[in-house]
Amino acid sequence: MLLKIRGGIIIVNQITKNNLSHFMNSYHYLHDSYIKDINYKLEQDEIDILIYVFWSFEPVLKDNNFIETNKTKLKIVFKGIKEYKEDNTFSDYIDEAIIKYVKTNNREYIQFASDEMEAVFYVVCDKIEYEEIKCSW
Repeated sequence: MLLKIRGGIIIVNQITKNNLSHFMNSYHYLHDSYIKDINYKLEQDEIDILIYVFWSFEPVLKDNNFIETNKTKLKIVFKGIKEYKEDNTFSDYIDEAIIKYVKTNNREYIQFASDEMEAVFYVVCDKIEYEEIKCSW
């Protein structure tokens, strides 16, 4: 799916069963990442989040034997919201996010949880789209 924005082209990717494992491995399950913004657009049946991702793809081993991570930003859009939760004690830190397919009432949905054990941000929806924003943080 391609979207034209102000004369440029931004590639928006959708997480599917076919690429879910690759997405989670590429972004290291969003380990040590931070949710920096949540935008509820419930009248459009959407929630957008901006995540500062600490680990993406392969880290680089520097000459001094230190590992440099590939920091990036991800804009994730949850569409067709079926259920969501944000804990009042919201922490923006993600230890290890969970994205999986779940069945409810004989329909399959995709679920995002900011943590497997104690998710403070949780969404069940029809689809998840994401866009990597190339800039430093």
